[in-house]
Amino acid sequence: MKKKINKYDIGLIACIIIINVLLIIYGGHQAIKTNNKVAFIYSNNRLVREYVITDEVKDEITIESETGGYNRMRIEDGQIWIQDASCPDKICIYQGKISRNGEMIVCLPNGLFIKIVDESDQSGIDFIAD
Repeated sequence: MKKKINKYDIGLIACIIIINVLLIIYGGHQAIKTNNKVAFIYSNNRLVREYVITDEVKDEITIESETGGYNRMRIEDGQIWIQDASCPDKICIYQGKISRNGEMIVCLPNGLFIKIVDESDQSGIDFIAD
């Protein structure tokens, strides 16, 4: 004896599919909300700006120091880096792109300091062994 699929079976399958799609969408939004990667930008030991670093954020910032210098930063693809600076040695430019917890860029002549803090990163030291 063959059993046929009736309209209640189709409704049950449709409900299961809709619930799964909604759970996937909700999970994606929660993953975006839990992105706690923040770039703190300090100039002369004062917090000037902070940016939540995601793949969608694209910005260019110029910070001028009290000594008359400047640093031009770029944020793109979840990374931040110094694109141009007025300092004589340009070491801050050669430090490259940063995107992970604890990474820093420092420009001593202009008094600039950028640090990435990611509160969701659990890769720290869990214990200390003797």
